[in-house]
Amino acid sequence: MATSRKPLFDPEEKTATEGSPLQTPEEDAEAPVTAPPEADVVAGRALMVGALLERAGLESSRDAARFTALQTWVDELGLFGNLGPDGLELFDAALGSWADEDVESVDWTSEELQLLLWAMQKTELATLGTRADGAALLAKLPVFKEAESFIDTATLRPVDELEVHRALFEALLEAIRSEVYARSIQEDPASLEGDEELQELLASVEAEGFDRKAAAAKGPANEAIQGLRYWSRSLLSELFASGSPHAAHQIDSAKLVALDDATLATWLGIAHSRSEAMAWLLEGDEYE
Repeated sequence: MATSRKPLFDPEEKTATEGSPLQTPEEDAEAPVTAPPEADVVAGRALMVGALLERAGLESSRDAARFTALQTWVDELGLFGNLGPDGLELFDAALGSWADEDVESVDWTSEELQLLLWAMQKTELATLGTRADGAALLAKLPVFKEAESFIDTATLRPVDELEVHRALFEALLEAIRSEVYARSIQEDPASLEGDEELQELLASVEAEGFDRKAAAAKGPANEAIQGLRYWSRSLLSELFASGSPHAAHQIDSAKLVALDDATLATWLGIAHSRSEAMAWLLEGDEYE
């Protein structure tokens, strides 16, 4: 499963994630007061993500002149401020010095770029079954070219539309994480020991109709797996209920369970990347 070992942008931002203990349905932490970033800020971040993807391509070509031109272009636009310390170190590293995991981490940022360009009304969103095409997205950016107008004329979709899509990707991410966690328990039943949040979730879904007693009769691992999958089905059923604005992104819970591990890992990475990017679009630096 792809994971981002280096925080490329700000310290807490990731490009993919592994399955982890879940949030319980009751969690309702009070969020800080936040403000969405302005359109020019979003445009600048999109350009820096594009520059990082361009930099990744130079690991193969080893084109020193193009590397110098890219550094100059980023510096002149003041885009380096979008990178965290590790991202800056990676960007400036000698050509050919990246590890495979570095290339993979940067490749995942194409998912964020797709979200940013979608928010700027410059592309559409594919379903979770389709990875973002980094080369096609880069073609929409004025990399190496005059970019001030790209920044100055940027416009964003309405906040209400962003909120609707944030809810979509957060729910999809939670449903997919539930399936990932269920499979990890299947492989290693001992992994559920001491997970108090899981016990809270099982109590919650029992209150919603999950037959916890029947599931527990076949052992604690079966109880946990069936409870997690009940929670995932509930999330997806509510998300795609009649009249849902998310029909184009609909996921069938049975299909989710039937996915092979590699495909499930890809869906998890895409959902996480989109959820993180959408949170930044609505909360900006306060989120990070």
